[in-house]
Amino acid sequence: MNGKLYNLSQVKLFLGDDKQQLGNMITIFLNETPIMLKALNDNCETKNYEEVKFYAHKLKSSIDLFQINGLQQDIRALERLAVEEKDFPSIGRYVTGITGVLENVMDDLEKEV
Repeated sequence: MNGKLYNLSQVKLFLGDDKQQLGNMITIFLNETPIMLKALNDNCETKNYEEVKFYAHKLKSSIDLFQINGLQQDIRALERLAVEEKDFPSIGRYVTGITGVLENVMDDLEKEV
């Protein structure tokens, strides 16, 4: 993966060799992810775990598609904890960790567009 936190091979497999579509997919990710991260963090702060679960679920498909290193298990653990409404400190740690990694990925992906 050349030290990157993500791998575009799944996206390229999905889109083929269409570089414009790849750019569009990355742009959508870059536009939508900050909105979802803000909502995830805001709902975590207010302990609205139903919404934490909702945004974790929405982020899961992007994390899988972009094969974001280290987050595939974390996003599932966050979603599960939010459903169970257990271990509130871990929910906050997962949200913080996921947010940090996704912010780094977005910074790197901006260079790909």
